[in-house]
Amino acid sequence: MALIEKVCLYYREGTSDKVYEIHLTQEEEGFLVTGYNGRRGTKLVAQPKTPRPVPYRTARYIFDNLEASKLNHRRTPYRFASRETPATENGATSAAETTNRQGKKKEEEQQGYAARFLDAIEL
Repeated sequence: MALIEKVCLYYREGTSDKVYEIHLTQEEEGFLVTGYNGRRGTKLVAQPKTPRPVPYRTARYIFDNLEASKLNHRRTPYRFASRETPATENGATSAAETTNRQGKKKEEEQQGYAARFLDAIEL
């Protein structure tokens, strides 16, 4: 079982201090997504989000939607703490790294568009 990507989120307000981790792991038959939640400093409880290994696209979709739902939750909006993507062997690029690069490229393009759009308005 190889870890492809791990996201750590937290929620702290008043006496509440929660941690949520999302793991995307690769197995022989496919990929698994597991969420871990609990109070900071205690053992986290595993909550499998895929009952059996699924294809990468499906796992990635579940992983991204789970992260978005935790960040945009109405009552307990978690905050981003860290993201870990272990390095691959022999310099090969994994599917997860490719997806991350594409996402960053899209964000940069959107930011560039916003800057050009604002420049045009300020004439």
